[in-house]
Amino acid sequence: MNNPPNSLLGRLKYIGPSVIVTGSVVGSGSIVMTPLLGAAAGFTLLWWLLLSMWSKPIIQAEISRYIVVTRKTFLEAFADMPGFKTTLQGKTTSWLVWFMFIGVIPSLAGMGGLAGAVAEAGHMMIPQISVQLWVLICCLGTWLILFGGSYHALERILLVMVLFFSCVTMYIAFSMQATPYEVNVAQIYQGLSFDFPMEHLALALAVFGFTGISYGEIMAYTYWCLEKGYAQDNQGDIQKTKGWIKVMQTDVWLTVLFITIGTLPFFFLGSGVLYQDQELQELLKSTSFWEIQIIDLLQNMFALVLGSWAKWLFVLLAFFVLFSTLLSGTAAFTRTIADYFISTGLILERKDTRINLIKIIAFVIPFLSGLFYFILPNPITLFIIAGVWAALGLPIVNIGALFLISKLDKELQPKAFTKIILWTSLAFQVFMAFLLLLDNFQII
Repeated sequence: MNNPPNSLLGRLKYIGPSVIVTGSVVGSGSIVMTPLLGAAAGFTLLWWLLLSMWSKPIIQAEISRYIVVTRKTFLEAFADMPGFKTTLQGKTTSWLVWFMFIGVIPSLAGMGGLAGAVAEAGHMMIPQISVQLWVLICCLGTWLILFGGSYHALERILLVMVLFFSCVTMYIAFSMQATPYEVNVAQIYQGLSFDFPMEHLALALAVFGFTGISYGEIMAYTYWCLEKGYAQDNQGDIQKTKGWIKVMQTDVWLTVLFITIGTLPFFFLGSGVLYQDQELQELLKSTSFWEIQIIDLLQNMFALVLGSWAKWLFVLLAFFVLFSTLLSGTAAFTRTIADYFISTGLILERKDTRINLIKIIAFVIPFLSGLFYFILPNPITLFIIAGVWAALGLPIVNIGALFLISKLDKELQPKAFTKIILWTSLAFQVFMAFLLLLDNFQII
């Protein structure tokens, strides 16, 4: 697989990392937070949702550009960041890698919330099995799949899941058009008018943090690029390297497509169905949106559009979407945490060290995720903990992207327009991270 394909069709044959990342991204944000945003503000914040989904992949693509060119792992690349450095067992790394290592803890809290959310969906399917037992089943199932599977096995499993919930969400979107809740051009136009009702600031910030690519997925994506084979040893052949960069970029934009397909229908459902529910509007005014029984709300939403049978469709969809996120998120952790230990010098790398670490971590992460849920059995609270850290992490990887691409040969660097977008998105993300922190600490 040394020669990159020259055509778009040829590049499409090499997609894969996008499937795994989509499995991680289209989860709690798409199925829970997105319809709640539509329920609260109607179509007004459609532009905000699109911004959340479409503004982050450029960071993903540019960091991955550096990985494809240098064939370094994400943490090996960030070890070169300027500032204080440590050296352990011959491995030199930057303060920034240690800072991101700390982020494993809040990220694990989010995984605990995810395990709980999957378990609650499983309990709705089979009530005879308790939520607590479902947590154990989901964590054990995740470990078994990851322990016995390779990258290609994971890609195939998640491809089935991604195709399933993509088809279901598309079916829902088209079904809406044959009901009194159909979406029309005027509503879309309203959603693209860039209005921002300040009374929905807290919810809008939460949606920005929970939808689209986060810094965790950006980091994980680089490892999938390496395992897929995008980072080839092209022996200084710049044209071949550019060819693999194009393959990676095609895969990144497919991520955007999959995420959009998996997210927008839920926003349209919230805006077109729930926004018209006067009882819900009163509830949103009188209580925190975190306290709303969102699962029951979404089940009723499906029933209004498709009929009462659709409540079961929602439960099945929720289980597949959330479990795919748990599976792909845990798989990403196996790669990133193994690389943390090796790149910082905490563990000396020998033959098969990385492979053995991945297998050990594949057991430890589901175990710790379940433990987090049993300590704090509130998925929403655990999501908040992870979301705040994600808000801090995104500007950091954006800065990293700008620094790393500046080190590449001029022929392999992105165009000036791309760099301008990166600088603009950095300013916006810093502002969003600041607002999200203020909101979660109840300063505003």
